[in-house]
Amino acid sequence: MRLNCNINGSQYSLVVNSDKPLSHILNEQIATFAENSACAGASCGNCIVLINGNAALSCLVPAFRLNGASILTFEGFQKTRFCHDIERAYETTGNQPCPQCYPSKTIIIESILNKMDKENRNKISGFAGNTANPEANEQAARSRSGSGAISSEMIAREMSMSGCQCIEISDLEKIVNLAYKFRSRRSARRS
Repeated sequence: MRLNCNINGSQYSLVVNSDKPLSHILNEQIATFAENSACAGASCGNCIVLINGNAALSCLVPAFRLNGASILTFEGFQKTRFCHDIERAYETTGNQPCPQCYPSKTIIIESILNKMDKENRNKISGFAGNTANPEANEQAARSRSGSGAISSEMIAREMSMSGCQCIEISDLEKIVNLAYKFRSRRSARRS
């Protein structure tokens, strides 16, 4: 099959088997990809990538699900301004994943931040222009300022993709919420 997708900001048109896992495609056909995984099948979580903004184990995603997708590996993500928010949160909290799982946990945190952004955009659009309800407008303003938090259960569910337990969920929750706050402040300054 012909696979057309965007990988780390570059368009690719590849000829691959339709059931070939993304991890194999990246390893064999994308020169810049450096996979940290040695498990060869959903054991370690070190092959996590962002597919259309959501974290996924690249060893489990077949090519036929990728046509038209935007794929971001850790190597590509490191070059974005969004990576700085997460790194700053690691530094501020004094907690950082071990070198083995640093890339995968960072990608998962980005996926969580994307979900938080989407949830807050939905809240804001639901309250937009509601002049008859000042409380709704105040709630939308709080959402815009980045006060939205995410549950420990959601973080634990997302982090279950990574086999490493080097950071406690409570610490990851602090990191996620702090990174979201940094990102929201930067976005507010640009508006």
